Amino acid sequence: MILTCTRCEGEGSIYASRYGGNDPDVWRVGPCEDCGGSGNMVCEARGCNENAVAFNDDGEALCEDCIFEWTLSGADLEDVA
Repeated sequence: MILTCTRCEGEGSIYASRYGGNDPDVWRVGPCEDCGGSGNMVCEARGCNENAVAFNDDGEALCEDCIFEWTLSGADLEDVA
């Protein structure tokens, strides 16, 4: 499951009201810069551009490979022998 972008809420575009507040008259102002218009959250680890699938304990959105690496880095593998 891919996480949806928190800025555009999965729309892929940013919308703004001409008058602000509760004005229902909104216009598309452009693609979301955080997700590149895809609507999917992007991995936040070391510049990875894959789609994020989970959050780590620090609240970073990570892709499958990065969450696997993060899990292994937190495991105490020296005692397993």
